[in-house]
Amino acid sequence: MKKTMLLMSTAILATAFLAACGPSSKDDGTITRLEQNGNTLTVCDFAKVKDTLNVPLSEWVEDCRLVRFENTDTALFKMWWPAITDNYIGIRQSGGVFKLFDHKGKFLHDIGAMGQGPGEYAGSLYSELIDEKNKVIYLAPFAGSTKILKYNLDGTFVTDYDLGERLNKPKLSLNPDGSISLVHLCFQGMSEMMGAVITPDSTITKYIPAPGQAINPRDKNGRFVGFNNEIWSYNNVEGFKYMMMPVDTLYNYNAANKMEAQFALSNPPVGEDVFLIYDELPGKYLATVWGKGTIVVDNKNNNSHYVKLVNDYFGGLPAPMNFTNGWFFAMYEPAVLMENIEKRMAASDCTDKDKELLKGLLESLDENDNNVMFIGKLKK
Repeated sequence: MKKTMLLMSTAILATAFLAACGPSSKDDGTITRLEQNGNTLTVCDFAKVKDTLNVPLSEWVEDCRLVRFENTDTALFKMWWPAITDNYIGIRQSGGVFKLFDHKGKFLHDIGAMGQGPGEYAGSLYSELIDEKNKVIYLAPFAGSTKILKYNLDGTFVTDYDLGERLNKPKLSLNPDGSISLVHLCFQGMSEMMGAVITPDSTITKYIPAPGQAINPRDKNGRFVGFNNEIWSYNNVEGFKYMMMPVDTLYNYNAANKMEAQFALSNPPVGEDVFLIYDELPGKYLATVWGKGTIVVDNKNNNSHYVKLVNDYFGGLPAPMNFTNGWFFAMYEPAVLMENIEKRMAASDCTDKDKELLKGLLESLDENDNNVMFIGKLKK
């Protein structure tokens, strides 16, 4: 069965919504909510967001702990991105094997292996899912493969799902029924499908773009530049929320083939070096404007601000806007974290209590150890 997905720019979407229903009454000067057919599109006016708030991490997460990854040779890694669940931390590496740890940092297993054989992947991965309920892990190669790979939690290969065409930077999302959804960069003249749903019984339903919806992979000189585009998707709330460059809108896409616009910026900055990353957390949208900062749209209080997070669990250390699978994280090589701690301790607003906590943390670190990572589960 073939179905279509709809991709439109913010300007087109806003025009369509306003023509159908008129502007929403909910507008604090930066936010407009546009309603149509039971769906709400939230639009934040970038030009009107001015102030910056320092927000303690404890407002957003239930707790925060430091994970110290074990130091054996098999446990060492160079992280590209983590996958975090209630009991596991998976580490995606650039050009390396996917590694599975527990929350104490104990190395459990390599998942699959590098290579060309069954259950192996020849290059970097681009997406992963840890399904604790069904005790499986899914991996999606960066590009060049037609397959999504499935493994047991002990790293043994189970099966693969062949989508029948080359996947370009595929992103995965787990559905409540155990099926998985994916989207990838659908290149004009090169790709037939834009997304798919794979059920537990291996049924694959493809989603075919309408004319004009695929991405032009070539620049004005005809050079292939398709992989300059990215797909942002972090699985921090229910549903499959993703943003695909160069489309400037956050969408929700689910197993029932509902694909609806959720969030966008109006009047965003323009320029070759400007790009946007949108995400949704419980009760809020994030808009990271590269080079400018991160705007947080608070859906409860109906306002928006630039936000800087402060890790008040660990002495007021600056906290990055890193979230995945419903968790905050901040990964460091020990030497880098040690430098950050020393800078924080030297800051004029660092209290004696914070200095004492940070001093103990600093003395516990060894620059020759494996990576360490702060993690905290997002509040609902």
